Amino acid sequence: MAYKRVEWDDKDRAAAYVLWVSNDKNVKKTARECGIPANTLRYWVKGWNEDGPPDAVMDELPAQLYEFVHHANRVRENAMNKLEELIPQAEVRQLSAIATVVGIMDDKIRLATGLATKRTETVQILPSREDMKELMGGFVDGLVGAAENRAGEIIDVEVEEQPESSGLLVLKG
Repeated sequence: MAYKRVEWDDKDRAAAYVLWVSNDKNVKKTARECGIPANTLRYWVKGWNEDGPPDAVMDELPAQLYEFVHHANRVRENAMNKLEELIPQAEVRQLSAIATVVGIMDDKIRLATGLATKRTETVQILPSREDMKELMGGFVDGLVGAAENRAGEIIDVEVEEQPESSGLLVLKG
């Protein structure tokens, strides 16, 4: 039994690249969605990771990216319309499934266009007024103690000049 070898052109590779990026670089999912064998896609991805996409793929990329984002926006818009239609009927399972589609499409669009899909919030809580007084008081006490220790370590020295013949200074303490 002979197998027919499939040739993939730059347009196919560019479409696979866009889909791979929009799938958060998941090879299996991308292969399934674009109909390319997973091993073929893994081979391409290995090259993309090492050298970046080839110039021919990069030339096709803007058109493929536009087509993908345009299609994803249409799917998301259709899902939003269906969601709006089902809200009065309050079929929770359907609402949940469609809301998931909207979220997935939104994430894919964001990934394909290079926008963040995750948000991180950093909250900093300052110490209370009393805690700050205690901290600063401890800091000042430490500085004063260090200054007192340093003052106790200083040795008074008397400089006595020697006759010019030796050229040396002698310190007496």
